[in-house]
Amino acid sequence: MYKTSPYFWAKIISELPFSILTPTIFGCIVYYAIGYNPEFGHFLVFLTILVLIYNASSGYSLIISASFSDKQLAVTLTPVLIIPFMLFAGFFVSSDNIPIFLKEFEYLSIFKYGYESLMHNQFDPYQEQVNEYNDPDSPYYQDCSHCTYECWCPGCVPKAQACSPFSQLDENSNRWSSMMALAIIYASCYMIAWAILSCLSNKYE
Repeated sequence: MYKTSPYFWAKIISELPFSILTPTIFGCIVYYAIGYNPEFGHFLVFLTILVLIYNASSGYSLIISASFSDKQLAVTLTPVLIIPFMLFAGFFVSSDNIPIFLKEFEYLSIFKYGYESLMHNQFDPYQEQVNEYNDPDSPYYQDCSHCTYECWCPGCVPKAQACSPFSQLDENSNRWSSMMALAIIYASCYMIAWAILSCLSNKYE
């Protein structure tokens, strides 16, 4: 009775309030309960990142569901297609240790960009403390009490307890580039799903 485009985009637009509300409610519950950075600006960025992750993952799901007419086959293949993105996101192995022939999974992973942007949103403000601790001209030079995370400041804890929140991340990553990558994946997945459905509908016409 009508073309694929009106159906697809009407469905996406009608579901958009829920696609924003669901991650927002989740973020409002967990952010201050966990004790993340209390600044309101970081809280808003956190919610924005969650919305991007949620909708980018929905975009991947749309591609899978549009590509397979058999629901059981789509459900079975989803973990096979998603797990490689998770494995090379930085949770289990450092980005620097991923073989070059597997890099495509890393760069297409919503988990990678979501993880990077959330880590930078939380820890970037504390990087300045580390810089001041290491700067001989700073009044906080070698002052461990100035470091919120003492394990991040060299010499404040035994070497075995030293830590760096960014050790698993790509050294060139930052919050805004990771969020932009999520937005691109989000838009691209929806366009690809739309194209697949359009091609299939033309085939059956």
